[in-house]
Amino acid sequence: MPKVVLVTGMQAAGKSTIAPLLAKRLGPPAATLDGDVFYHGVVAGGEDMTPDPSAEAVRQLQLRYDASALIAQHYADAGFDFVCSDNIFEDDVERWFDRLHDVEPYLVMLTPSVESVVERELKRGGNNAYRDWQGSTDGLIDAVRAFRTYVDNTPRRGLWLDTTDLTPEESVEAILTDLEKARW
Repeated sequence: MPKVVLVTGMQAAGKSTIAPLLAKRLGPPAATLDGDVFYHGVVAGGEDMTPDPSAEAVRQLQLRYDASALIAQHYADAGFDFVCSDNIFEDDVERWFDRLHDVEPYLVMLTPSVESVVERELKRGGNNAYRDWQGSTDGLIDAVRAFRTYVDNTPRRGLWLDTTDLTPEESVEAILTDLEKARW
């Protein structure tokens, strides 16, 4: 039975780097997809998620989650292991897995320290993924802490991995070592 792994965590947690490395180790055959593909696919009328999102932003987010689950199922139906990386939290994680059938489901929640996320975000330069969580007097660390509540409110199932001091390769090794703990 094909494995479907959801790798989630905060922005700058390492999801989009770790997911393809993990897929390569699971397969062959294996495929991967970053949920940002669907975020960037909305080229007109896109609305970003904020701490107080519009109904349209929530609708677009749900479309994104639905699409990634459909793609995961499509590849699994063809016999591929599949790794999806995206920011999926709280009850949406369970809803994402509920869309799948006849697969071995796994959740990996990347949980680097807030300070590590801030450092990674600053190294990215340019557009701050946490800008909507920053108040007029809040710094980036406050915004990351505020966003972290989504992680904290996610059901404590699967493998929760602190990647603060791990390279992407070490993270993949840790996931594979504890893959049974990741089972959803």
